[in-house]
Amino acid sequence: MLAHLSAPAMASATAEGLEDYITAAGREVLRQMLQDQLDARAAAEVRVEVVTGSDAVVRPRAERGHRRLLATTLGRVEATRIAYCAPGAANLHPGDAALALPRQVYSYPLQRAVALEVAETPLRRAGAHLERTTGQRLGTRQLMEITCRIAAHIPTFYEQDTPAPTPAVGSEGDRLLVLSCDATGVNMIPSDLREAVRTARAADGPQPPSAQLSSREHTGRRRMATVFAVYDADPVPRTGADVLPATAAERAARTHGPHARGRHMEGSLQRSTAAMVTAMFDHAEQRDPDHRRRWIVLVDGANHQLDCIAREAAARGVHVDTIVDIVHVIEYLWRAAEDLYPGHAARAAWVAEAARTVLDGHSPRVAAALRQHLRTRPEDAKQLPAVARTAAYLQAKEPYLRYHLALAMGWPIATGVIEGSCRFLVKDRLDVTGARWGLTGAEAVLLLRAVIDNGDFERYWHYFTELDHLHTHVVRYQGQLALAA
Repeated sequence: MLAHLSAPAMASATAEGLEDYITAAGREVLRQMLQDQLDARAAAEVRVEVVTGSDAVVRPRAERGHRRLLATTLGRVEATRIAYCAPGAANLHPGDAALALPRQVYSYPLQRAVALEVAETPLRRAGAHLERTTGQRLGTRQLMEITCRIAAHIPTFYEQDTPAPTPAVGSEGDRLLVLSCDATGVNMIPSDLREAVRTARAADGPQPPSAQLSSREHTGRRRMATVFAVYDADPVPRTGADVLPATAAERAARTHGPHARGRHMEGSLQRSTAAMVTAMFDHAEQRDPDHRRRWIVLVDGANHQLDCIAREAAARGVHVDTIVDIVHVIEYLWRAAEDLYPGHAARAAWVAEAARTVLDGHSPRVAAALRQHLRTRPEDAKQLPAVARTAAYLQAKEPYLRYHLALAMGWPIATGVIEGSCRFLVKDRLDVTGARWGLTGAEAVLLLRAVIDNGDFERYWHYFTELDHLHTHVVRYQGQLALAA
C-alpha cells in the first residue's frame, strides 16, 4: 500500500480516489491479519490422544489440515484445524470450539451486522449496504435466514430475563405501572394468513376488478400484529381544561400529562392477543411482584382485548384500572359530528363541547343527546349511522370512560405510547409499499426491532452467542471441551 501510494500515478489522485483505495486495500490488509492469526492458531493446535463425542463414539484418529471457510466483515478466510475421526461417525473439531466458530459459514460479527441491517431496512437495501461496508455479498434469502435464526430465541430470552422491581414511590408520589396493548395489520402472503381469514377469503372468491386502485379496499390480505408496552409514570393531576383547553388562558395554564419511563415493548404476529396479554402481565408482575402499585391499563376499546385483560387480572388477583383512549372517543365524536353538521366550524364546536363533557365524567349525557336526536328525527336514523354507532359506543364503554377520576388521580388517559410503538415496530418496517410478508420473516423482524428499541440487543446478543455455542459445540462432546481451550 505504501509503495502504491508513493507511485507517481497517485500524486494526481483526488481525495475521493485516495480514500476509496485505502478503504479497499486496508480491508484486505485486515483480512490477511485475521487469516495469519488463524493460521498461527492452527499451527499451535495440540493433538490430544482421544476425543469422545456425545454419541459415546471414541475418535482415536486425528487428521491435520482440515479447512473450513468463514465469511467475515473483513472478507473470506479459512480456518485450519485437527479433525478427530472414527469409522461411521461424524468428524469432531475441538479447534472450532476453541475459536467459538458458528456452525454456519458466516462469522458472528457478520451475522450481527445482518440482523441490525435487516431490522431497519428492506432486504435488498440491507444487502447493498453490507456489501459497501464489508465487501460481502449476501442474497436476500441468506439475509432472511440469518435474521430468523438470530431472532428465534428472543421470546425465551424475555421469559428468562427478570428485570429488577421498580420502586413503588416516584418523584410525585405513588408511581403508576401502565400497561397498554394494540394491534395493527401486516400484508401477508396468502399461505400465512390466519386460518379464519384464509377460509373467509376462499369463500368470498377473488375480488372483482376495479378502476379505483388507490382507494379500493383490499380485504383478506392482513394478519394482525399485537403489540404491548409496559412503562412507569409518576402521577400528574389534571383537569379537562388541561387536556382540551377552550380559551387562551386555559392553554397558557395547562399542565402536561405523565411522562413514560422505562418503557418495554414486545410485538408478535404468531402469538394471539390472549398470549400477548399474558406476556404483558408477566412483565408487569416482574416490575411489581407484590402488586403494591397502581396498575393502569390503556386500550382502544376492542372487546376481545378487554375480555383478555379482565381474565388475566382476575387469574392473578391484581386490581387494574382500565381506561379507553380518549383519542378514540374523540374520533367517534367527529364521525357523529360529520353526520349531524354540514359545516366544519359547527362540527368542531360540537366535538369540543361533547369531548369536554366526556372528560368531566358525563359521557352518558352525550350518548343520551345523540339517541334523543335519533328519536326526535326518526327519518334521519338511516342517514346518520355514525350517530347511532357513537351513542352505542359511549354506552358500552361507559365503565372505562371515567376520565374525571383518572385526571384527578393523575393517570394517563391516552394511548400515545402504544400507538407510537405500533407505528415504529410494525408500520415503519413491515408496512413499506408493496411488501407482502411470510410469517417467519415478519415475526423475526418484529422481534428484533423490539429488542433493539428496548435497549436489550447487547444482552440478547451475549445470550444468543452463548446458547449457539452450547448447541453447536458443547453438546457434541462428553465433557471434553476443556482440551480445546
